[in-house]
Amino acid sequence: MKRNRIIYAILWVLSLVGISFFGGPVSYGFFTLMTLIPVVSFLYLLFVSFSFRIYQELEGKNLVAGHTVPFYFILKNEFPFGFSGIRVRFFSDLSDILDLDDDVEYELQPKTGIKKQTKVMCKYRGEYEVGIKSIEIRDYFCLLRRRFNNKETLRVIVKPAVTELTGLKSVNVNGRMTKESNIRPTEPDVLIRNYEEGDDIRFVDWRSSAKTGQLQIRKMTGEEREGISIIMPVKRYGENPADYLPIENKMLEVAIALSFFFLKKNTPVNAYLACGKENKRGGAKKEHFQAVYDWFSSMEFRDDIKEEEEYLPILNRSEIYRSGTVFLVVHKLDSATLVMVNKLHEQQIPVVIYRVDNYHSVQGNRGESRTENLQLQKNEEKNIDSEVSHISIPNVEIISISSEADLKEVM
Repeated sequence: MKRNRIIYAILWVLSLVGISFFGGPVSYGFFTLMTLIPVVSFLYLLFVSFSFRIYQELEGKNLVAGHTVPFYFILKNEFPFGFSGIRVRFFSDLSDILDLDDDVEYELQPKTGIKKQTKVMCKYRGEYEVGIKSIEIRDYFCLLRRRFNNKETLRVIVKPAVTELTGLKSVNVNGRMTKESNIRPTEPDVLIRNYEEGDDIRFVDWRSSAKTGQLQIRKMTGEEREGISIIMPVKRYGENPADYLPIENKMLEVAIALSFFFLKKNTPVNAYLACGKENKRGGAKKEHFQAVYDWFSSMEFRDDIKEEEEYLPILNRSEIYRSGTVFLVVHKLDSATLVMVNKLHEQQIPVVIYRVDNYHSVQGNRGESRTENLQLQKNEEKNIDSEVSHISIPNVEIISISSEADLKEVM
């Protein structure tokens, strides 16, 4: 196109020289023709942009991240003259159109159409637009090009993918699920506390309850711990979907993969969303996984969650302290997360942290696993306040995962 514009500019200058030095009907006719060419080209582009039709459709309503679904589009010319130089541009940040190049130019003959069938793959869980984003058209002389957005885009809701793990490579599951205690698992301690929702009513101390006027529960020092808990904050970081959707998608995939792995083994799973209010879903066997998956799929990340409040409802639930292991799936290791881990550590509950970040923040895409003393200093995390910056929590398993990682490799 650049070459054609240079040639046109030279010809227009020559036509101007012709009428200036020679005159005559031929020179003026040539000058008029060269002057009208860009005007005609512009009117042509304007007419085509309002005239030709686009149809696109996804064959399937159940979209899952990382899976393909059939997709087709039709370009239609309903007029008695042809359209040339039409390019179709696709949404590419959050989805991929397979086997089609958006640099290809299509020619539409009079009163005909072109249909292209392929597949689309949505990369991440969420709600966003896929398919044709915009159309580019050029004139016959390759002088002008006009791009306009597609007004009838396809907006889809994509569910997270389910990864079936054969094992947890980075975590000693058997060791983590065993509580170190020299006390029999059913031996009650002498300590008494207030009754909380979910407590076993068999351990109500009726004598203490009569004295205080409130139900009292005997603390079980050697209380047997069953199952695992998964905690995932739902605070959104960032405003650009291309930035936050990959991280949110991978966090959900990790939480869902953990749920499926343990429910397959008929290990009870309690999943919590750290959102500042009560939000929990549990299951005890494989048949319960669909309900857990649907619950994860329907949750929403939000940017209005106060950091100091997101874990409070979870900390107030007694059953969280009866977990064999607690898995935290986070993006930021902020002060609220540190306080949560410290509370669990005080109750001798093993904690594993899966920290999900973008590809550039994690070396490679295989992830990194390490056991260390979790100690966040103020100069390392700007949102760690002075009250908790000195806390050190030993032997916390931290697994860093890239937003583009294959969970079968890193987990």
